[in-house]
This record gives sequence, C-alpha cells and structure tokens, in this order.
Amino acid sequence: MFSPKYRMNNGNNANISRQVFAVNALFHLMGFLCGGSEELAVAVAGSITNVTVGESVLFPVSPEGENSYKVNLNFRSSPIVTWYSETNDSYFHNQYKDRISIHDAGPIYLNTVQLSDSGLYQIKIQYSSGDFRPPTYSDFHLQVFEPVSSPTITVECLGNNISLSCSSSQGSEVTYSWETLPPCSSESCIHFGQTIEMDSFPQAESVTYRCTAQNPVSRASSDPMALRGCSTQGAKVDRWIPALCGILFTLFLTGAVMCLYKKKKRDVKVKQIKGSCVGGVRGWQWQLLVPSPM
Repeated sequence: MFSPKYRMNNGNNANISRQVFAVNALFHLMGFLCGGSEELAVAVAGSITNVTVGESVLFPVSPEGENSYKVNLNFRSSPIVTWYSETNDSYFHNQYKDRISIHDAGPIYLNTVQLSDSGLYQIKIQYSSGDFRPPTYSDFHLQVFEPVSSPTITVECLGNNISLSCSSSQGSEVTYSWETLPPCSSESCIHFGQTIEMDSFPQAESVTYRCTAQNPVSRASSDPMALRGCSTQGAKVDRWIPALCGILFTLFLTGAVMCLYKKKKRDVKVKQIKGSCVGGVRGWQWQLLVPSPM
C-alpha cells in the first residue's frame, strides 16, 4: 500500500520551530501565486474548503516545540502519506504517490485534485522524542467542483405557454437563475430554477432573458435573448392537424365501403337479369318443337 517516495537532504530537522514552518508555507504560497502553473487553495482546519478540479491544495503542518515527530495525512480515516522529521523519509499510498509532495519539511501538497478527492482529511502529528506530548489532530473538509461552462437557452412552445430551459454542458452541483430586464420593472427580476414558463401571447414589447449557471467555485451567464412570444395561430393549426387527418381517413374508409357495397349490389342485379334472359330463350325454343294438337 505504501512505498518510499524519496529521502530528503540529510540533516537534523528535528529542531525546526513552528515559525520556520510558517515561513516555509508562506514562501511556497507566494511561489504558487506568482509563477505556479496550477492554482493553489489553502485548506483551513475546522472548515470547508471549496476547490476547482485541477487545482493544488496546501495542508498546513504545525508541530509544537522542538521534538522529533511523525506526520500522517489521512483521507477518510486511511493514511495516504507519512513523513518522519528525524530521517526525512516519506511514504506514500500507491494511488497518491504521483500527486502528493512535501517541500522543505513544510506543508503537504495534494496536486491536480479530482472530484473523487472530496471528503474529510486529517493531519495527525505524533511526537517521538523529548518531553511527552499527546498527538495533535487537524481536520479539513475538502469539496471539489468542476467549473461550469457558459449555459445555453432552449425555447419550446407548449400550447398557450412558452418554456425556457437553461443548461450547462459541464459543471458539478450546478444551480440556475434567470434575469429578466424591463418591462418587468425598472429593475431586473430574478427567477430561480432551471426552467421557467410564461404565457405565449405576443407582448407589446420584447422581454430580454438571461440565464446564469453557478456552483461554489464558478459562475457563467448566457447571451441575452429577446423574446416576444410564440405564434398562437401556428400552435392552433398544429393541434388541428391530427384531427383533420382522422376525419379524412374516416371519410375515405366510409366511401370505400359504400363503393364496394354498390358494386356488389350491381353485380347481383346483372346476374339476375342474365338468368331471366336465358330462361326465356330456352322456353321459346321448347314451345317451337312441340306440335299443336289436331
């Protein structure tokens, strides 16, 4: 589960004071802010730290006194890195060995954070020399979010209503809101939710709508959309099309049945007429062959 990552430069670091740790953390923070390729978030003990996917997180380490100690960074109660101040040895969990670093016996960095890194972290410091000191614990709650993309607006006519839907192609735990400009009022009106509905009857003036998607680490808005309303006449025609097709089909079927009935009836009459003609001719011929009595 654990593998030794590297051994730091040999030397006695057991006597590094809390002030030196603070200076190291400050210099590393300045380095990230001034020229780092990734954004840096500093985790604060006892609170929730919101982080964007791809950022780095700094976990401060603050030992007490001048004793030798061991530092564990635990994630969901399982250790992911262990560092010894006396030997400068570091041991990393195999899943984190390429994303965790410790610089100059200072803070611990978790680099290129992912959505799966959200959760509870704990730094445990155990002292191994000098005066007996109980271990110290610092808890950190990390929440990782994917930033939202610019949302788009979809318009749909539903009978006498217009439905506006807002959607963002990326982002985690996204919430949506709508802003409408006058004639709502002299000030803009805000509506919350991913979808809003309104009457589709044309208005005297167009109304401009803008959708906003956001989460704790990002915010993006759509392009404004001016909307007057859907064509109610077109909607009524659309509703009549299925009924009109049904009526035409019924008329066609009725006409076909009547034509078949008339044709059958006509064929029966023709057969009756032919039968009468043939019987009359045969009777006439028979009468000619029988001589009359004297």
